[in-house]
Amino acid sequence: MLPNATPKVLPLVDLTVLSQLERQLNDPRPARAFARDYITGFEDRYLRLSSSVGNRDLPAAIDAALSLRNSSTMVGAARLSAMAASFETAVTSADLDTARRALPAIERCGMDTIDELESRYLASA
Repeated sequence: MLPNATPKVLPLVDLTVLSQLERQLNDPRPARAFARDYITGFEDRYLRLSSSVGNRDLPAAIDAALSLRNSSTMVGAARLSAMAASFETAVTSADLDTARRALPAIERCGMDTIDELESRYLASA
C-alpha cells in the first residue's frame, strides 16, 4: 500500500457499528468505554507498528497490524482497518519499504479517526 493509496471512499468511522454494539449490549456505556479505550490504545498500537518495522521484526509487525485492524473494525474505523490490512499484506510479503512508507498515512488516519470518534460519537454522550 502506498501512502496515497488510502481507501478514501471508506468512512473514517461507521457509527452504525457502535450503534449495533450498543443495541447488542442493551446499554451504550460499554460501547462508549470501548471507543475511549480504542482512542487511548491507538498510540501504543501505532508505536508497535512503527518499531516492529524499524526492527525488521516481521512477526511483531504482523501482530501489530492484526491488533490495529481488528480493533479498528470493532470500533467502526473502516478506513484505518483497511489501511492496517494493506500494511499487513506488505509485511507478510516482506515488503518492509512499502510498510514503512505507509506509516505516516496510518498515523494521520488514526488521528483523524480519533477526532471523528470524539466529535461524532463520544461528544454526544
